[in-house]
Amino acid sequence: MALLSSNAPTPGIRRDPKDCLRMRQPRLSLEDFDLLRAIGAHGSLSGAAKALALDHSSAFRRLAAIEARAGAALFRRSRSGYTATEAGAIAIAAAQRILDDADRLQRQLAGRDAQAEGRLRITIPDTLAGVAARMCAAFTAEHPQVRCDLIVANAFVNLQQPDADVALRASALMPDGLSVRRIASISTAVYAAGGAKVGKRSALSDGEWVGFDDALSHLSSAHWLRANVDEARIAMRVNSLPAALAACQAGIGRALLPCYFADAAGGVKRLSAPMAEVPTELWFAIHPDLRRSARVKLLREFAMGWLPGRVEVA
Repeated sequence: MALLSSNAPTPGIRRDPKDCLRMRQPRLSLEDFDLLRAIGAHGSLSGAAKALALDHSSAFRRLAAIEARAGAALFRRSRSGYTATEAGAIAIAAAQRILDDADRLQRQLAGRDAQAEGRLRITIPDTLAGVAARMCAAFTAEHPQVRCDLIVANAFVNLQQPDADVALRASALMPDGLSVRRIASISTAVYAAGGAKVGKRSALSDGEWVGFDDALSHLSSAHWLRANVDEARIAMRVNSLPAALAACQAGIGRALLPCYFADAAGGVKRLSAPMAEVPTELWFAIHPDLRRSARVKLLREFAMGWLPGRVEVA
């Protein structure tokens, strides 16, 4: 007796043509879920497209195709942006779960990598770019089978998502949920322009200063400025330490800067010894799932030996 295929129609049962159409429709891809999550996070199609490096027309067409497959509008459009409908809220929550699961699987597979080869994505603050590039050059010379990519991001890149494999971060404390090793203490001192005239009896907090905006308000140096320098003497605010260095070099005011960064740049002079009251540590951080990765282990051990002498300045 011939067996019926699982795809063959059951005798006596007629399929609804709409059911057949739905069966032939392609499933949503991870890229589709990325778009839904990004629109929900940014509240606009343009913001989502920018975050995903898509052009607006491509994002518009993809969303239209997603809604056509869903058979429902997922977002309400208005001048103020995109707001999720009830169906959209369900879709965004599902997209987040699916992408989290995909990211978790990717990390777990990467964490089981027993071969010390491939690429490592390392996120660093802008002040560490020069030091990190030299470290990577020395590391690759010793381990040519491993390549390094540098991602400059002052905000702490989310290691829960595959934005980066390793984070080198300068901060007093590290966020929870990561596998962290302390590499070194970073010295910070007060600097002025190289040609600035400073009186011998001038107090450390005297004169005009370069301050930090909200983007850097978490820094120990920002806390010290708030406690010791009057608001009226903040001549300029900046949102990055390279900008603070440039303002200091231009003679706009004194600045609190990492010694390894300011000393190497030149054009400024130290007005103080390294300040114990401005504590900053350099951390090597990875997601716990990557602790077994052979190439991550290689880089960690190399960084622990190579970096301290480059950032701990007396």
